[in-house]
Amino acid sequence: MTTRLISNPQLWHEHLDSGRREEVCDWLEANGLDPNAVMNTQPVTIEDSPDGPCIVCTVIERDAEQPAQRTVPLVVQPPEHWPVHSPTREPIPLGDRTPTR
Repeated sequence: MTTRLISNPQLWHEHLDSGRREEVCDWLEANGLDPNAVMNTQPVTIEDSPDGPCIVCTVIERDAEQPAQRTVPLVVQPPEHWPVHSPTREPIPLGDRTPTR
């Protein structure tokens, strides 16, 4: 699997402008993340790990003094209609996309 960028500051604004905010929040929750803790100023990616695909993001918990990187298993794939971007924000060619089903 190629690392897939789900959000970063620029993409977060695209999610907002296209009405995907609730979808992104629901997807984060379905994968065990608190959308209120995930920092929208930092990248959210799907990456390979020895245990399978995972979500890597930066969170700040309520009582924490500093943000921390968090890695959780990818339980629910992102919707197929979401844009697919590499970590550099370049679109991933269709042939390189990992099928979601």
